[in-house]
Amino acid sequence: MKFLILLILVLAGGYMFPQVYEEVDGPCQALEKKLVRDNTEKGLEDSVISNLALSISNGGLGERVADDKFPKLPSRLGCLAVYYDIPEDWG
Repeated sequence: MKFLILLILVLAGGYMFPQVYEEVDGPCQALEKKLVRDNTEKGLEDSVISNLALSISNGGLGERVADDKFPKLPSRLGCLAVYYDIPEDWG
């Protein structure tokens, strides 16, 4: 029983971490924020262009990236898999 509770806590933490760390509402929005952060030059994370890109999409871009890499997973789980850099041939 303790193992089950521990497993649930670890899985819930893994699901919630990207949202809390990136300060957004969903895993696909967290993925978008990470992609923008990783693909911008140092010091430009809070630039007008990156903020505009994040405000326009609201998770749609992250869902598309997740659906391309993991078509068999639901988009929210796919976003988490891409966020954590899980290889495509893991299963």
